[in-house]
Amino acid sequence: MATKYKIGYIDEDDKQVKKYRKRFRDFGIEIIGYEFQQGMSIEDLMEQVYQSEIDLLMIDYKLDESSKVSFNGEAVEREIYDKKPLFPHIIFTNRREDAEHFVDDWKIIFSKDEIPNKNDEDYNEDKTKHFITSLIKSIEQYKKRIESRKNKISELLLKGEKEGLDSSEQDTLITLQRELGILDNTKKEVPEKEISLDNLDDLEKTRKEAEEFLQSLIKKRKNDSKN
Repeated sequence: MATKYKIGYIDEDDKQVKKYRKRFRDFGIEIIGYEFQQGMSIEDLMEQVYQSEIDLLMIDYKLDESSKVSFNGEAVEREIYDKKPLFPHIIFTNRREDAEHFVDDWKIIFSKDEIPNKNDEDYNEDKTKHFITSLIKSIEQYKKRIESRKNKISELLLKGEKEGLDSSEQDTLITLQRELGILDNTKKEVPEKEISLDNLDDLEKTRKEAEEFLQSLIKKRKNDSKN
């Protein structure tokens, strides 16, 4: 099956990553693993995560068992929640009770029993499909939130170029950009060639400066089209 989604899996045990990579492949999902080095910081790990361009993140809870790192899954979960609060992520663990003592949101804790081994006597394919479907639904919901805001920004800029925006529409433009920034603090989720970070800072100062920026953008586009 062709790959439709990329899921990051944080586990210090490379064998576990390979195992679930094989199991998810039949569902059109590519599992991305991360390199663990002795004494690495959580910042080093998260840099790998943010650069991997994944659709969802699975986090093994017990990361310190190999003594390569000094943190566990709840630290990763706090990091991802701080930087990308609505990004789909789960704690994926052998022992739910271990994670429940430290993870505030129990709804994101899933047992690895959700993906039983095909060789097990009690293997249930429907159980596996249900788990995969729940992950895919979370991915699609997040994507829709991002894309809806991007599309609205594009619509407003196009309207501003053709006929101008009223004060309410200008405020909406600023609000949408701010919302995108909150959804992903690791980068600015905006359409290319639309609003730069520097321009956003100007936009948020005053409505007058926002109007000036929109007019300069329109003028620039007109000049570019002439050239």
